[in-house]
Amino acid sequence: MGSKTVLLVEDDLEIRDILQDVLEADGFDVFPASNGKQALDFLNLNQPQKADLVILDLMMPMVSGWQVMEQMHQDPRLSQIPILVLSAVARDKPEGAAAFLRKPFNIDAFCDAVRDHFSRAEAST
Repeated sequence: MGSKTVLLVEDDLEIRDILQDVLEADGFDVFPASNGKQALDFLNLNQPQKADLVILDLMMPMVSGWQVMEQMHQDPRLSQIPILVLSAVARDKPEGAAAFLRKPFNIDAFCDAVRDHFSRAEAST
C-alpha cells in the first residue's frame, strides 16, 4: 500500500504521533497537521500532488475540522479527496465524510477503516 499520501489532521500531539507511527508502519506517506489552517495550507500548496486521504479531527483551534470539510467541498481541486473523520463530538458520520470513527477508538478499528478505504478505492479503479 506504499506511496499513498495521508494528511493527518489532529490537534492532540499524542494521538497524532501514535496515528502517524501506525500509518507509516503500514507504508503510508504521512503529513501531520495540528490544526485546520495547516491542513488547508498543505492541500493548497501541494496541487496537483495532494493527499489520497484526509484524516480529520473536527474540534481544533484556529480552523475547525468542520471548516476544513466545508472549504474542501467548495473547492473543485479538493472536493474529490476522501475524508475520514475522527471525532468525540459527532454522533454519526458527518455529511461529506467518506468514513467516521467516534473517539475514543482502538487502533485496530482505525487501521481497518484506513485499509478499507484504500481497498475500496483500488477495487473501483
